[in-house]
Amino acid sequence: MKNSCLAFVCALAVLTLGSGCVSTPKVTASKAPVATQPTESPLTANAQAEVETRYHAARPEIQEYVLWTARSFGPGALWLPEDAFASLPPEAREKRIVYLVTLFNEAEYGRHLCPALAEASALKDNRLVPGLMKVASYHLDDRDYDCRPKWIAVSALARQESPDAVPLLVSLVDHGNQNTRNWARAALARQTGQDFKQDKTAWAKWWKAQGHEPIDDHWLQPSAVKTSSPPQ
Repeated sequence: MKNSCLAFVCALAVLTLGSGCVSTPKVTASKAPVATQPTESPLTANAQAEVETRYHAARPEIQEYVLWTARSFGPGALWLPEDAFASLPPEAREKRIVYLVTLFNEAEYGRHLCPALAEASALKDNRLVPGLMKVASYHLDDRDYDCRPKWIAVSALARQESPDAVPLLVSLVDHGNQNTRNWARAALARQTGQDFKQDKTAWAKWWKAQGHEPIDDHWLQPSAVKTSSPPQ
C-alpha cells in the first residue's frame, strides 16, 4: 500500500511540475572555484633558476636565503638577475666596469654604494673583485656599523667566483650579521661545490687539499663583529 501511495504522489507531481518527482525547482550546480598557484614573479623565477644551476651544492637554508634576497631586495634593484646586462653593448659595458672599479676602490663605505654593488653582481669581471673585497672586508672594532653594503658586496663576489676572494669569504661564514654569513656560505658553495657551514677549519683543509695556498690563520679566527640593526 505504501509503495502504491508513493507512486501516486510522484505521478501527481509529474503532472503538476512537468518533470521529476520533487516539489523543488531544478537547480544547476555551479562549479566550485579552483585554487590556483600564485603567479611567480620574473625575479623569483630567475632566482629559482639560478639556485638550481649555481647554488645546488648549498644546503636548503642557504638556497632559501638566496631566494629570499631576490624577493625582498629585487623590487628595489638591490638584487639583479644574473643576466641583467646581457644585452648591454660591449662599449657601454666596459665603460660601466671601469667606473665601478674606480668607485669601489675610492669611495667611502656606506649605503650609497649598494645600487652599484648590486650592479656589479651582474657584471662578471675580474677587475671588480679587489673593490668588492674592499667593501666586503669593511670592519670596525670599536662600534656598530651598517652591514648592508658589506653583504651586497659578498653576494656580488658570489657571482665573480674568484679564488682570490675565498679566504675572505671563509672568514665571514660566522659573521655576526645574518645576511653576511649566509651569503658568504652561498658564495663558497657556488664556487667550490661544498658547504661546511661555519666550520672555518674544514673550509681551510678542503681548500688546501685542492692544491691552493693555505688560508692564513688571520682569516680563520672566530668572528666577534658587532653590527648595527636592522641586519639588512
